[in-house]
Amino acid sequence: MLYDETLFEDEDLPLYMRTERIAEHDVHSDLAHWHDHIEIIVINRGSVICQVNSEAFPLHKGDVCFINHKQLHHLRPGGENECCHDVLIVGTDLLTRNNRIFERYISPVLDDADFSHVRFEGTSSPAAEIAALVNHIQRIRQLKEPGYELELVAEVHRIFRQLFLAHASMHVISPTDANARILQRMTDYIRSHYDEPISLDDIARAGGVSRSQCAKLFKRYAADSPISFVNKYRLEQSRVLLRSSSKSVAEVALLSGFSDQSYFNRLFSRAYGITPLSYRKGGSRA
Repeated sequence: MLYDETLFEDEDLPLYMRTERIAEHDVHSDLAHWHDHIEIIVINRGSVICQVNSEAFPLHKGDVCFINHKQLHHLRPGGENECCHDVLIVGTDLLTRNNRIFERYISPVLDDADFSHVRFEGTSSPAAEIAALVNHIQRIRQLKEPGYELELVAEVHRIFRQLFLAHASMHVISPTDANARILQRMTDYIRSHYDEPISLDDIARAGGVSRSQCAKLFKRYAADSPISFVNKYRLEQSRVLLRSSSKSVAEVALLSGFSDQSYFNRLFSRAYGITPLSYRKGGSRA
């Protein structure tokens, strides 16, 4: 799933939470993406490989991972069994705007481009506390008792305290990854022009690199080729249109950037194990 400005149901409460599953047999996994929000991943069952910029690392049951805003990241299967994990995404506008507190505790974490992520092992007390807070946030959102927004904001700040402590304890930090920023520019170009013809030259030009360097960066950071990434992104957009509009499959294909409906049908079926029409009718495999 790609996260964008339509992520939050309520812009006054920029918080998104979902339980997701990734299995080794899945043809289509999470596309490399970045956004302006902070992200918390809690592994409930199984394991995944999480990649943030160029660093890939495993996450197992009980582990918690924080990913800072504007960091390129994605997940892929990490074992034979299906992984079940909670994703909590928090818009930075939800964090306190008390100037003194923001400048002392929030800004140092958000503004540190080198602090891309941190992994809390499941055996650690911070992981246990964050996992419990994420679970509580989910319950608060379900019950929506009077004043629940205040409790949500409070729990988010309790999580952020653990992130601040982790940031403060890190003495050796890797330098900012300039190549990750280049890939962000290229993926941003794709997000803005996916419904138009896109060539490898177009993508490379957006990043200010050669065609060969463009391909290398996508392979290193997104584990994909540039054109394959474009097609996967277009397929993600087509799924949204199929479920949210009454447009024909042919129209959906065109609006998603596929000029050939037959080619679109083949790619969709290969990626999701179901035809676009069956998916619209409520098929479950996608």
